[in-house]
Amino acid sequence: MITNNNNSKVYDIMASRQSRKILTGVLSAVETYKNADGVEHDCAVVFYDVFKVLIPLKNMNISREDKRVVRSMIGAEIDFIVKEIDETHKIAAASRTEAMELRKSLELKKHKVGNKIQVRVTSIGRDNCRVDCYGLETKVPIDEIDYGYIDDISKHVQIGDKVLAVIKELDLGKNIIKVSIKDAKEDPYGHLIGSLTKGGEYLCTVTGIQEYGVFFNIINGVSCLCPFPNWTNFSPNIGERYVVKIKAIDHKNKKIDGNIMRAINQNR
Repeated sequence: MITNNNNSKVYDIMASRQSRKILTGVLSAVETYKNADGVEHDCAVVFYDVFKVLIPLKNMNISREDKRVVRSMIGAEIDFIVKEIDETHKIAAASRTEAMELRKSLELKKHKVGNKIQVRVTSIGRDNCRVDCYGLETKVPIDEIDYGYIDDISKHVQIGDKVLAVIKELDLGKNIIKVSIKDAKEDPYGHLIGSLTKGGEYLCTVTGIQEYGVFFNIINGVSCLCPFPNWTNFSPNIGERYVVKIKAIDHKNKKIDGNIMRAINQNR
């Protein structure tokens, strides 16, 4: 018998088990759990008030049943539906897969291409972040996360963040969705690029370094690409400031090319 002590979250656990109520919590751990038969299962763990909710990897709706995948998701907000309850030990077994299927059927079907929706960041990689879009997960490429050059995705989104995104492609029958976080934001080029002048020299900050050049932020996410200068011991670092002279502005493709003129005191 469940003793609720007027705790609504205990009722939530009961409602989820009996009526498939979708619950939401933060993925806080990954553990190996041994059941009553002595069989070990790798599980994601959500602490839901007094209950420890265990979600076996096979019920996590992930690309492969690997603890490393779940480990990369720690801190993410996830949905789940309770399948079993052990009142004595305050443990519940749940399924994220079932919750996502239900969320998709109830909410995602209300939306179409071009709609702006709220998505949840569930993991971050080098070239993309993964988001949960009302029950369908998808990868958002680095160039669809924000405007300007991005060298580190974690500077723009974090695991557990809820952000707006625009649906670019949606096929519920094939479980396909593509979204852009960048398109849900105001395009800085629209009103700022007009304030820049070819031949003008601007104080800029290094945001990225590639073999083909150095990326700078000029103003509010507007980037400029410069070739490496033929200076002795030139070794730029992210965050350093330089004066950059704009040599070309491509309004159609929103690209700016420049030349590095000189370094600004890097100790400030």
